[in-house]
This record gives sequence, C-alpha cells and structure tokens, in this order.
Amino acid sequence: MKMEDIADGKRRLIDAALRLAAERRSFAALGLRELAREAGLNPNTFYRHFRDMEDLAVTALAEVSDELRPMLRAVRWAAARDNPQEVATRACDAFFAYARAHADAFIVGLCGITGPQPALREAIRALLAAIAAEMAEDIERLELCPALSRAALDDFSGYVVSHLFHASGDYLEAGAGERKRLAQQATQLIRWLLVGAVGATAGTSPHGLLAATPLAVPRTNKLS
Repeated sequence: MKMEDIADGKRRLIDAALRLAAERRSFAALGLRELAREAGLNPNTFYRHFRDMEDLAVTALAEVSDELRPMLRAVRWAAARDNPQEVATRACDAFFAYARAHADAFIVGLCGITGPQPALREAIRALLAAIAAEMAEDIERLELCPALSRAALDDFSGYVVSHLFHASGDYLEAGAGERKRLAQQATQLIRWLLVGAVGATAGTSPHGLLAATPLAVPRTNKLS
C-alpha cells in the first residue's frame, strides 16, 4: 500500500469519526464497522492507524491543537502590532470562527471533556491549559497588562479559555445575529475579568474600577 493511501485512509477515518461522534455526542458510542462503512474502508484498515476509538479521538484532538494554538498566537501578535485595544476582540472572533469551521471537533470536545474516555478527557484539558499558558505568555511578552504578575495572568487566561471553550457550544447552535452577540459578550467578559484582576492586585475595589471605566479596562492596560 502506498504512503498516500495510508494517509488518505487515516484522514477518512478521522473525518468520518468526527461526523458520527458529533451526531451522537460521543466517541464511545461508535462501532468499528459503522465507522469503516462511513469512511468507505475495510474495517481492518482501522488498526493500521489507531489502537482503538480513544486513540483516534486523541489523534483528532492533536490535529486541532496543532492548528488552533499557533493561529491564536498569530492573531494576538498581529492585533497587538496593529492596535492593542483590539487584541481580545480579534482573538475571540478568531476562536469562534475556528470553532464554526471545525464544528464536529468542537462538539466532540465539549462532550468528551466530561465523557467516559479518560485519555480524551485529559487531552482536552491539556489542550485548554496549553492555550491558556500561551495566552498568558503572549500578554506578558507583549506588555498588554503590565499591572498583573505572571501568576495572575495564568489564572486570568485559564478563566478566559475555559469560558470561550464552553461558550463555543452556544455559538455553534446560534444564528448569525446571536453569534455576534455571544462574541461581544465574550470580549466584554474578558474586560470585566481584567478590571477585577487589576483591582485585586492594586488593592482597589473592582466595583469602583468598573464604575469609573464601564465596559473598558484601565488605561494602564492595553488588552481590551
């Protein structure tokens, strides 16, 4: 068998599995023969590429990670160069746009993070943690929020990434107008969290900061 045939078979199995798992909200519910039929392959082909369904699921998630993480970093750096005030807006828009373009993978991820497959649960959590760590690193290196320590940035980024991931479920089910509102809400939440984090670090009441700068961040921070 040629290498391109092997690669094509693996790709067809992953795509077919994501389609079926998204419909059923679970990788664990898939049967080997059903998957092979959906992919148009012999069932024996599966074991040339994967140990089991969980291995396939983790492999599919790794593909998402390899695309999503560098894309988000590129968006953050480009936005910081063009207009630091747009970093959060552009990053949120990019995250949701990717989710929409890879809806099956995100639906599987949203179900899988609490599903019965431990390796998949761990892989999803590791991906979210990696995105958050890179977000904190970028904010620090770009000096978007110098008032916050790296530890505070790590916490802040973890909260933001978790919210975006879970909000992607509503985003995928929404119409165009509702999607726009959800993206705006996500950006607004980032601003509120940032104001609260800066207020806590400075020993200032977050409520006072919010009252002084409604729906915005303090001028000492570029991220908004």
